[in-house]
Amino acid sequence: MRRQQRFLLASLSISVLLCGSACEVLQGMKFGGSSLAPLASAGQRLAESSSTPEPDEAEIGRHLAGTLVGVKKLSRNLPAQRYVNAVGRWLTLRTSRSTLNWRFGILQDDDVNAFAAPGGYVFVTQGLLNLLDSEAELAAVLSHEIAHVTYEHHLNAVRKGNLLGSAIDTSITVADAALGGKSSSGRREFVQRAVNAARTLYARGLDRQDEYQADGEALRLMTVSGYDPYALVAVMQKLEARASSDGRLALLLQTHPRPSDRIEALSKGLARLPTPLPQTTLADRFVRELRVAAALDHPG
Repeated sequence: MRRQQRFLLASLSISVLLCGSACEVLQGMKFGGSSLAPLASAGQRLAESSSTPEPDEAEIGRHLAGTLVGVKKLSRNLPAQRYVNAVGRWLTLRTSRSTLNWRFGILQDDDVNAFAAPGGYVFVTQGLLNLLDSEAELAAVLSHEIAHVTYEHHLNAVRKGNLLGSAIDTSITVADAALGGKSSSGRREFVQRAVNAARTLYARGLDRQDEYQADGEALRLMTVSGYDPYALVAVMQKLEARASSDGRLALLLQTHPRPSDRIEALSKGLARLPTPLPQTTLADRFVRELRVAAALDHPG
């Protein structure tokens, strides 16, 4: 029950973000023992401004990240988690937003995908991690998701409000009902629609142009961090090879441009990078770190 409450509370975020005047009532509400006031305030400011202060971004991202881990658990393989965090944090030092509280995680999910949330949250599924052959390929995946955060792609998607109509309408209904002392049934509907809105944000994905922009920034970030940027092309080639036969890629292919199109765009981006390009892949370290992590996770 507590796990369900955490998931529902996390999923409330999207519909609260643009609730307008209803926020005044929602500020007094709690769900699962947690107050919605900070999130309601952050959402109201997001609706009113084209820029988002970092504390508000962190609050919004915390709840969107909670939606993801409410659906798929975080891996309990702590050595692997530490390794992914070490690679991710090394990359973030070369970004324009190195001071964010960056956090990286492996999701226990056989599907092949990766996700980001505002405020510095990045997740890679175990299914995608299993496809990779080097630290440079891991860096490629993480760099793409880091770019979504640095460019505030998810915040912009939320700000557009194109996913939130029914949930926002319901939030106003909840506020009206609360004023009359009859908020229970309306609030349940609000929670359900908020859950659906949260799922839709990640199921529908970002604009295709956002994905191409994140690929371009990933090339730059890998290069300045010392990784072979061609590793991102290698990841795309693996996705392309499995696109027609592996159902675990379904959501990724639905929410991103075709791997072949991304490879074409990456080829142009690579031609614009300063030479000589780094050629470090650290394949041996990648295998060694994850082999050790797997051994510790399954002793004997």
